[in-house]
Amino acid sequence: MYYNVTDYYDPVGAKQIPSKCPGCGTSNCLELLFYQKRIETSFSKKVTTKVSGILFCDNTQSEIAPVLWNDEIEQYYVLEKSKLNLQPKKLSFNKWLYCLIILPLILIAITIGYNIYEEESYINETKAIEQVHVGEKVMVLYTTTDSSNVTDNGTTWFLVKKIEADSIWVQRHEVFDTEGDVHFDLAASKFTRETLKASLTQFKTRGLFGHDYPSQKFSGYITTLQK
Repeated sequence: MYYNVTDYYDPVGAKQIPSKCPGCGTSNCLELLFYQKRIETSFSKKVTTKVSGILFCDNTQSEIAPVLWNDEIEQYYVLEKSKLNLQPKKLSFNKWLYCLIILPLILIAITIGYNIYEEESYINETKAIEQVHVGEKVMVLYTTTDSSNVTDNGTTWFLVKKIEADSIWVQRHEVFDTEGDVHFDLAASKFTRETLKASLTQFKTRGLFGHDYPSQKFSGYITTLQK
């Protein structure tokens, strides 16, 4: 039996702030956007208390990485986050589930157990990413940009080539999947595209970003690590 687990991030607030943009240097162009995490499966909907936020520059139409935030922006973030009117935390099941007579308790246990398994898997994989080694491979939701405009986005793999100080060098796979139906051959010989120098600190938090965030031509989110 197949169980589909999908994470949603529902908008719960937005706030324009007068701080100077760390990227372009312009004032009154920053907006804090807040999202509340919701997890849906074939059988249930779980509203969590986890809130994430991003800082968006209306001038450059781009996101500003948290590593570039100054103390003033951090204070605005904490203050506005505390004011949010969040959906209450709850776990609910689809109505048809209650119509089952023979296996309702088993299905509920499977759903809850699967959610716990997914969370534990995520935590364990994050720990593995924090201890990344040369030769390991990571799947990345990858975006390339040109003058703050997205030129391409999709899924690909990177091979870790070198780790030194606060930098990590990764080489891209020859295949770049924009449709979601490509099989990747992860042999080392298939990693033939460009090699990127990225921030090791950001990498350990599942981010693929360069050290000079405002002028970088790429960004990515690490979803999977393979040793």
